[in-house]
Amino acid sequence: MFMERENKYAYEIMEKCGYATQLKNVLALNTMLKPNDDFDNLISKDWSKESTSEIFRVFPLIALYCSKNNICISNAIFDNYIDSLTDNIKKSTTEELKSHFFTLSEFPETVSIRTRNYVEIWAALDDACINRFKDWSYDEILSFCALFYKLSATKASDFCYKGIQKLTYRASKLNKSQLVQTFFFIAAMRFSPHDMHGMELAVEKHFDEMSIDELAIVSMGFFKSKVPVRSMSLVSNIIDRICENESTINEVTLAALLKVIRFSRKFPIDNKICIFLDTLQSQVPRLSIMCNVHIALLASSTLTKHEGCLFNIAKTVLSNMSGTRIKDMERLVLTFGTLNMIPDTKENFIESVIEELRKPDRETEIKTHGRSFACCVAYLGLLGYYPIDLMEKVLNKEFLEKTYGKYCLSYGREILTIHNLVKIFHKEKCLEAVTEKEAVTLAKRYTDYIPDINFHKQYNVTEKMFLDLRKVVETTRGGPEYVTGQHILPHHQRGDIIICDSQNDSPVEVKDVFKFGKLHPAPNDSNIWIVLVIAGRNVLLHNSDEPCGHLLSKIRELNAMGYKSAPVIWNIYSKLNTFEDKQEYINNIIAEAKSR
Repeated sequence: MFMERENKYAYEIMEKCGYATQLKNVLALNTMLKPNDDFDNLISKDWSKESTSEIFRVFPLIALYCSKNNICISNAIFDNYIDSLTDNIKKSTTEELKSHFFTLSEFPETVSIRTRNYVEIWAALDDACINRFKDWSYDEILSFCALFYKLSATKASDFCYKGIQKLTYRASKLNKSQLVQTFFFIAAMRFSPHDMHGMELAVEKHFDEMSIDELAIVSMGFFKSKVPVRSMSLVSNIIDRICENESTINEVTLAALLKVIRFSRKFPIDNKICIFLDTLQSQVPRLSIMCNVHIALLASSTLTKHEGCLFNIAKTVLSNMSGTRIKDMERLVLTFGTLNMIPDTKENFIESVIEELRKPDRETEIKTHGRSFACCVAYLGLLGYYPIDLMEKVLNKEFLEKTYGKYCLSYGREILTIHNLVKIFHKEKCLEAVTEKEAVTLAKRYTDYIPDINFHKQYNVTEKMFLDLRKVVETTRGGPEYVTGQHILPHHQRGDIIICDSQNDSPVEVKDVFKFGKLHPAPNDSNIWIVLVIAGRNVLLHNSDEPCGHLLSKIRELNAMGYKSAPVIWNIYSKLNTFEDKQEYINNIIAEAKSR
């Protein structure tokens, strides 16, 4: 019942390895039948007066009858029996307890694990397991977790949470099979135990014993519990293991491993990811679109522009664009946009995506996955594509209400982005689906506060750079009234520093010129308005001086609004030690911006 595909695949791996409870079960009932075991007689009995052994004996008989006749356990005719069964479950032996799980799973599938009678039985089993698990071995705890998984009640079971938490506390004592099973249930429950670091150390200890498929189960545990792997050496070892099995690795296994690599290794510190993508490049054609998307996401999250691998991905997707989900298109457009790359394929990949989104065949999917559609349209702006028909579709009141609800607070950043892009690049269009007041509300939600030297907090590296840069510019230009910090483009997270020069290069006061939350085109005067864009340390692509797509799109938008944009690159600015060096650098980039 209700098993996720990835979890099902992982459990099959454990079954093949021989250390997981087999979930297939066939009731052998013939030996339990008695002459008077007529169904009508069974359900009409007063079960409160029957013995525990008799109650347990007929449970499989009722399950078999219901299975053959498609009768749901929620039927009121079972209420009397279920009440007596749940009252007596606590008296079960360990083997009887196991048999109850198998019997319950034989009933026809219910709508939900919360269906009446069904929930009463598994909840009683849960209570019985909680009362005993302190006396159970690690293997017994895991075997009963598997039985709850059979009932699709793992997430709802208190026993499973307590049992898995107990095992994580004792990670150093677990053998390989127990460790892998524990990670499986962490993934199945999407649960973050208290001591995942201990589990990570245990993985390092047993790493050489684990197969590539077992490592995938471990990876699912880390990813679905939202706990990254701390040890970069462990991540590197996983990458090496994938490379060793590149031509034979199952794509579900590969996707699981790619997820945890991407989740754990945010910023490239060496060429490991680039070399890894070299290896995966040849495997792209045999892999599914879903798996290729995860390869692309690894490239974008580490800002690794591997053109060969990304070209192969684009080519593979183009060959089956009609079979590509909008969710996958969204992620691929984000990848190519982040890496500022339009693949050099025979057909223009980005234009093919736009045409696919326009097809009537996609209407049902757009209605179902509206947010992915909206994000995809917003990400097209990273590469300078602004299809007004798709933007109008997103900014339609009916679409917004169906996808996000009635209130603007539920709108994602993508809605504010599209709203502003229409105002910048399609000025002739008047789309009022998002009001000015709602745009300000969204800006408050999706922008960071402008760093202020008078407001003391623990600033990050980029914010410290903002404060330092502002101080240098204020000193150079003659005071704070000639410099301001504001969100010119409120759909971008970070604000910028704005200055203004007259035609004769004299500083002009800019204090109180801008208001928060509004899109601010450059004032229509004879002055030169310059925006110093803070390009933090993660805006350049790995091993290059090329800015990422988010920075380039911001510069493109500022230029379209009449500003002279001057990106201040962290890689350069952070190496300037003296005030004079910083002043010279800033003056140079301002002069360069004004000359364009």
